[in-house]
This record gives sequence, C-alpha cells and structure tokens, in this order.
Amino acid sequence: MIRPALLLCLLLLAACGPANDGLALQSDYLERLQRSLDAADVDAFDSRSVSQYRLPARRERLSEIPELRIGLLDLVIDARRCPHLQQLISQRNSSLGKQLMPSQRLGYEGDLLRAIDDCLPHLPEDSSLKATLQRLANDKRQQLRAVFWNALNGSPEFENYLRFADQALPVVTQEDSAALDALQRLASIGDGLPPQLPPSAGELDPLFFALYASEQGGQLITSLASLRHTLDTGSEMLEQRQQNRPLCPTGQPTPRGRILQNIFIKFYAGGLQPYLAQVDQRGQQWQAALLQLQPIAGIPPATRMHLQHLAGEQDSLWQDFRAATARHVKAWQTLLNSCGLAPGQAGWNNAVES
Repeated sequence: MIRPALLLCLLLLAACGPANDGLALQSDYLERLQRSLDAADVDAFDSRSVSQYRLPARRERLSEIPELRIGLLDLVIDARRCPHLQQLISQRNSSLGKQLMPSQRLGYEGDLLRAIDDCLPHLPEDSSLKATLQRLANDKRQQLRAVFWNALNGSPEFENYLRFADQALPVVTQEDSAALDALQRLASIGDGLPPQLPPSAGELDPLFFALYASEQGGQLITSLASLRHTLDTGSEMLEQRQQNRPLCPTGQPTPRGRILQNIFIKFYAGGLQPYLAQVDQRGQQWQAALLQLQPIAGIPPATRMHLQHLAGEQDSLWQDFRAATARHVKAWQTLLNSCGLAPGQAGWNNAVES
C-alpha cells in the first residue's frame, strides 16, 4: 500500500514537472503547416477525446474468488514440523491478514503454496492433514490466475499506469525503463502461472511501485492520441492541397514549394520527427507488454477489451498511431517529389547545401 506521505511527495513532484511541451510542439507544427499551405483553420486536439481510453469500472475487472482456508488449530496439533506454514496461516487469519490488498494476496498465495510444498514431506502418508493440505494446494493453484488478475485490476498502481494523463510525454525526457520492465515482469509472472508460483510480496511490491511512480504510462497514451490527431490533420492538409492546387504544377520547384520544403526540414524532420521516434520507441515496449498480458488465462472480458483498445494488433490506439505516421510520411513524399524537392532529388541537395 502506498503511504500517504509518499503519495503526497509524488503529487508535489508531479506539480513541479515540465510544461506540456509535447502538445505545444504538435500545435506549433500544425499552425506552420496550415499557414504555409493556405489551408483552412484546423481543429485543435481535444484532450477530452482521450477519455475513450478510460479504464472500465473496477467492478467489471475484478473476479469473485472463494476463500479457501485451513484452521490454525489443525496445524498446531499435526504440523509441528512446519512452523513457517503455521506462521503464514496465522498471519492470514489475523485482522490484518483478512484485509490484504489484491497485490499483497498474490504474493501471499505464492508464499503459502511454497510453504505447503515444503511441509508435505514431513507429514505421515496416512495423515488427514496431508490430504487436506494437498487438496488445499491444488485448489489454490487453480485460483492463481484469478488472483493474479485481481492483483492487477484491483491495484491503484496498475490503474495509474494505464490511466491517460493531462500531459503528453515531454519533448526531452529520460526513459522510464523501470515501469516498462515492471510491466513486462508482471506479464511474465502471469504467463507462468500456475506451474511457476508468483514471487513473494517483497519482490512484487517494487514492481507495483514502479508502475505507480511512473507518469509516462498515462503520458504515452495521451501522446499516441494527440499525435494521431496531429499527423492525420497534417496529412489531410497536404493531400488536399496537392489534389486541389498542386504546389508545383509543372514538376519544377516553386517559391511555395521551397517554403514547404523548409517546413519539412526544420519543423518536421528537425522537430516533430525526433519526438515521434521517441514516442514510437517507448510505445513498442509498452505495446509488447500489453500484448503479453492479453492471452493470459482468466483475464476478465472488460480488461481484455481495454487492452485490445489500447494496444491490439487491429483497431487500437497503437495501430492508429502507426497508420497515421505512415500516412504522413507518404503525404510529405508525394508533395516533395512533385516539386523535385524530395531527398535524393536535385532540389533537396541544393537545400541541404544552402
């Protein structure tokens, strides 16, 4: 559980973060493109549109898991050689143990099953407790995937990472590898269940904290949505101008064509494209981890649909972003080629030399 003092520190740090320069860069690019093309005014990115990527209600993402417990009295009588198992069950039956957070329960169940496995060899073959523990362990293994999904869907850390942000990724930012690594590690844990037991809470807590401490998960979602809008809007302007009033009707460079070439070199290749590359690189790791989560058995339908909406192979935010990127590159290539000003052409070489 995140302590209130730590949460306050994180909020204060976020308030002192960089300005929303990722969105400002995109807005400036579109304005310059619009003026250079004599295009009609375009709609600004509406940050409210990102709300379509809101997480489903928690109740739709959580599963009911029956409680499977064994009385401590049985262990006191029959399991004197299994003190660690006695300790774990005692903790679970305490007032605090009954209020475990979903992520804490995942670690506890792993510890409990390991303790049972260690205990069984010390019990007589005809022991009723041994048979009881074997049944308990089998039933709990069958529940592990549901416990795993509740650990994710019931945790504020996972929700925070997949919640869209008010800001896009900053133009200059350090790579947040801890959160991406944590997401991939959690996906690997879920994929290995139930043959591979989940690690203890001591190993899980840093993974969930890395997700909670990261602002970049939500910022990435906003960046993908805003860039899709920026790129598609820019492509529409470039395509419409070529269709209605070509910049270079004879195929030779014109003053207007050279102005657009300058926009391409300075503000697309020199400004927006590096930001695109940063978002794309970060997004590839993010998408890979979310794709790894989707096929894990026991995933609630609402969670599966949400992950598909974000990062699926088709009809997703990620694929829309990649398609918008490819469309924009093609629109620029078509325009510059029509003027003899594209990379590799004489007009391009002259511009670079000057």
